[in-house]
This record gives sequence, C-alpha cells and structure tokens, in this order.
Amino acid sequence: MLGFLARHRGLIVGALLALLAIGFLSAGVNEQSLAGRSAGRLTAPVQGLVSSIAEGLGGVVDNYVLLVGVSEEAGRLRREVAELKRELLAAEETAVENRRLRNLLGFSESNELRLVPARVVGRSASAWFRTVVLDKGSEDGVAVDCPVLTPAGVVGRVYETTASASRVLLITDASSAIDGVVQRTRAQVLVEGRLGPTCRILYLARGEEAAAGDRIVTSGLGGVFPKGLLLGDIQQVRVSRGEVFQSAEMSPSADLSRLEEVFVGLRDGKP
Repeated sequence: MLGFLARHRGLIVGALLALLAIGFLSAGVNEQSLAGRSAGRLTAPVQGLVSSIAEGLGGVVDNYVLLVGVSEEAGRLRREVAELKRELLAAEETAVENRRLRNLLGFSESNELRLVPARVVGRSASAWFRTVVLDKGSEDGVAVDCPVLTPAGVVGRVYETTASASRVLLITDASSAIDGVVQRTRAQVLVEGRLGPTCRILYLARGEEAAAGDRIVTSGLGGVFPKGLLLGDIQQVRVSRGEVFQSAEMSPSADLSRLEEVFVGLRDGKP
C-alpha cells in the first residue's frame, strides 16, 4: 500500500488539490449571494477534509521515504563494520606472523648451522602429527637426516625428500631416537618417541641425578644433530625397585602441534 502511495504521490495530491480549488471557486462565485454563501457552507467541510487528507497523506509518504533511507543507511553501516572487522583480523594475523618470522630470523643469524627456512605444508594423519611435510626439498639442499629446528628447540629429522618437498620424522614418533645429555648433570641418555605428546628418556642410570625441570640437549653423537640443541624438559622421574635405569619422561620444547615455519640444517657440501 505504502509503495503504491509513494509511486503515485503526485497524482493523488494533485487530485486532492483540484477538489480543493473547485471548492474555493464555488465559494468565490458570489460570496454576497445566498447561493454563494450556501455553496461556501456546503464546501467548507469538504475543503477541510480534503486539506486534512492531503496533509496526512503527505506526512505518511514522507515518513515512509525517511524510514527507507534510514534502513538503507543502516545496511551500509553494517557492511562497513563487517569489512572493517575483516581488515582488523587480517592485520592482527599479519602482526603475529611478523613477530614469529622476526624470531626465526634472529635464531637463524645466531645459529652456527647453515639453515634454510621452510614452511609446513602437510601433516600425518595420526593424532600426534608424527610426521610433517615441508615445502623445501633436494633442489634447496635438503637431504635425508638433515636436522629440523625452531627457535624453541629440535623438531625432528628429514627422512625422505623430493625435488621440492621433504618429509620430517618428529622426535615424538616411535621410530625416533636421539642421543641426549641432561644439561645440568651431563648424564648421557637416549630420547625416544612414544606416539604421544611426550618422549621417553632411556638409559638414565639409577645413580645419576635428574629431576623434573631439568633440560635435555643433544649430545652431538650420531652425526645428525649438532651438540647442544635443546630437546625438551624432564617432566617426571621414577625409580623402580630392582631396576638398573630410572624411568623418565620429557616434554619437547618445540610445540609440535602448532608448527608453521621451521629451519632445516643443511649438511656439509650443500649450498
């Protein structure tokens, strides 16, 4: 209904004004005559009614047009707010990535290894992401048994490569075993994956001192990982009656479930 009134506003108002003019003309034919006065008295109510209808109709149409304009403006503002939220989210993500990359750059410059940065582009289907895929391969100098690191610590080692990609065995994989040292006491241990979020510490002699919170670093044995790289922290140590070795667990220092960028340590003879 309001749409019809809005579209034909001019026509309706014009008709009402015509009726109003006829009323005035009828009243003005002969105001002194009885007929003129009678016509004026007869048309006066009509004139008032027409005037009221015209004013009311004009107000309704004006209010409708105003409401349509307000609704359109509200819609435009909602779209602008949504766009600003998207831009803010993108800016926050860029800031986080920049901080992460600065940390990686600082680690690369302070490390004696020749490192090539790589992005994680795939993960294994297991619950604990035992393997990851990197976007760097043999064309970038990456080879089997190259160590993979982050500023937080050791991630694992490369066990398969193609020209443009490589697959990394994480230190939590059951197939992973790395020679380590308890940093505080220099006790020799072996860090083995266990298909979970933590690793087992093997061959910690019963007489060796070790406690929760002690750091485990690479020993340099085995030719894969240079000496002194951080592996993780001891979570607990248990001593069982009659056992030659203590039982201990280590939590990796690198967050293996949130890997995005890593460094691959290039082997001798690689660019």
